[in-house]
Parts: sequence; C-alpha cells; structure tokens
Amino acid sequence: MAAKERPAAAAKGGWRTIVAGGAAGAIDCCATMPLDTLGTQMQLQGYKTPMAATRAILEVKGVAGLYAGFVPFLLQSSAKSSIRFFGFEALQNAVDRCGFDRSAQPGAWSLVCGLGAGTIESLALTAPTDRLKVLSQAMSAQTGQAITARQLVAEKGLLTLYTGGLATTMRQSSSVAVRFFCFGRIKEGLCNSLGYDANRAPSTISFLAGGCGGAISVCLNNPIDVAKSKIQAGLYTSILPCLRDTVRDRGLEGLTSGLAARVPRLFLSQAIQFSLVDYFKTILTNY
Repeated sequence: MAAKERPAAAAKGGWRTIVAGGAAGAIDCCATMPLDTLGTQMQLQGYKTPMAATRAILEVKGVAGLYAGFVPFLLQSSAKSSIRFFGFEALQNAVDRCGFDRSAQPGAWSLVCGLGAGTIESLALTAPTDRLKVLSQAMSAQTGQAITARQLVAEKGLLTLYTGGLATTMRQSSSVAVRFFCFGRIKEGLCNSLGYDANRAPSTISFLAGGCGGAISVCLNNPIDVAKSKIQAGLYTSILPCLRDTVRDRGLEGLTSGLAARVPRLFLSQAIQFSLVDYFKTILTNY
C-alpha cells in the first residue's frame, strides 16, 4: 500500500494492535500448548511420532506434563504476539514515512518488516522465555519437576536466560518474515479467486492464509529450531556442532525432528493469531 494511503489505516492500529495481538496470543497458547510440548520432546528425546512422545510424557507427569511451563508460555505467547504485530505495523509506518512506496513490491517489504519485527520480538522476549519453557518441558518429562525463572537465575545468573539467543533470533526473524509474506500473498490470492475485498474478507480467509504461512515457516526453518531447543536444554553451546552431531547420529531425518507436531501446531497457532488480530482490531476501531 502506498504511503499516501496509510494514515487512515495507521490511525486504527497502535494500542489496538497491541491489545488484539495479546488477546490472540493468549487464546493461541491455550489451544496449542500440548503440541508445542510434543514438538520439543521429539527434538530433545528423539521420539519418532507425537504419540510416542505423548505416552512418555503421560507416564511421568500425566496430562499436566503436556502443559509443563504453561505460565511462561502463556506470557510469552501473549506478549510476543503483541510485539510482533505492533512491531510489524510500526516498521511499515516507518517505511511509509521515509517516502517508500510499498505497493510496488509488497512481498519484499513484508519480508523486510517481518525480519525486523521478528528480531525485536526475539531479543525483547522470546529468547529468555523460550529458554525457560524448553528447560521446564525437558525437566518435566525426565523428572516430573519443572523449573522457575527465579531458580534458574539464582543458579546460573541472569545471562543464562539468553542461552541459545542467536539461534532463537535466527529462527524467529526468519519465521516472522515468512509468515507475513505468505499471509499477504495467500490472502490476496484467495480474495482475488473468491471475489472478496481484502479489507472486508471474512475471518476464514485470514485463518487459512495465516495457517498456511505458519506451516510453511516451520518447514523452512526446522533445522535451526532443532538446534535452538538442544542449546536451550543445555545439551549444546553452539549451533554448528549441534547440527553436525544431529546429522551424524540421526541423518538428515534428525533435522526434521518435531515437524509432525510443529506443523499442525504452527498452522493452528498462526491461523488463530492472524484471524483473531484482524477480528479484534475491527471491533476496536470503534474506540
């Protein structure tokens, strides 16, 4: 969209985007937390299928084990969704204020603004909360006991929360860029095919476009997510040795660990977030 078309739309964003993103992220967390736990355990413990991981978790901890680390995950999901959508919007507005015409290359600008939003989100929140979540899931599956942020910081210091920070930032920035790019392209294609105005399309269009973007992003960056999970669980200290050992021990299949759980989770997660953010922002335009 051209810079001259932005003011009216931008005026309906701001705090509305923050609130809409937070609400969508919280709802997403409640729906997809078990699949996230399964994906992490498949990467850390080498389970072949989600069912095998589910059985192992239930034997040790019961159903509560599928929600190990729920509080940090809830806070993370809600807050990072707010940061991501608001950051993407703010970067788009900044590009417009600089006089660039994003309508000439909307896909490229979605990638650029998505990379920026994902980097901000990761450094501000995702890296430390992911570290706590992954450790909690790993410890809960092995011993039945999770760990709190206070315990972790007391034992290893504040900087331990950023263990795996580089891998997290690489994963998050690329994921967000791909999601916003795919969302825009797929939504445009569906609206053109079905005869909808993109600004008035039903929520099902945003649901499908957001879900497809989430699933595609997972498939593209799963290897770096495997490394991130193992580093944050304390099994490795850097990305390349982790990936090298994973391929040596399990072959290239090891780089796809967790996809059986992550693809449906991220499809559902991003479908919920993109559709609900659009829905909530529509409601909030009256305030």
